[in-house]
Amino acid sequence: MDNFFWTTLVTDIIHAFMIICLGSFAAWFLVSYYFRLKSSNRKIGSPVNDALTESKRITLPLRLQAYERTVLFLERIQPSNLVMRLQKSEMTVQELQLTLVRTIRDEFDYNLSQQVYMSPTAWEMIKNAREESIALINRASTQLSPQDGSAALVKAIFDISLENENLATAAALNYVKDEARLLF
Repeated sequence: MDNFFWTTLVTDIIHAFMIICLGSFAAWFLVSYYFRLKSSNRKIGSPVNDALTESKRITLPLRLQAYERTVLFLERIQPSNLVMRLQKSEMTVQELQLTLVRTIRDEFDYNLSQQVYMSPTAWEMIKNAREESIALINRASTQLSPQDGSAALVKAIFDISLENENLATAAALNYVKDEARLLF
């Protein structure tokens, strides 16, 4: 009987040990499976997040290009920059006025599609800058005879620009630059 007791005790201990080991192995397997699954979901991401990330990766360069082109447009339509680029000494006031206004409208039309990538506020400011630039040129030309030399119109445009320190082109330019910085 003494031998039977020890054999049963050892067998029970071995069984208990095997049950504990098997339970521990099952718990370890479930925990590692859970963390592996959670880790792979984080790396792979959901299809919606992947599509959103891919969309941002594609549209960010397009949006940046739109802001760059808009900044260039606003710089080019500033009256002082326009007259320096387009004025020729043989032109009359009327010829220069028409050339300046046509250039602003053409450049705006060329960049019209950029509004897709910008906020409505930014695009509204850009349109206001265009209209103000045209109005400034027209106001300067009404002070002069259409047959005067273009230098007179250049002087009038510079004078009006100096009177108006807060041109819409400068305000739009600052707003567009600030909005572009928010993309990062």
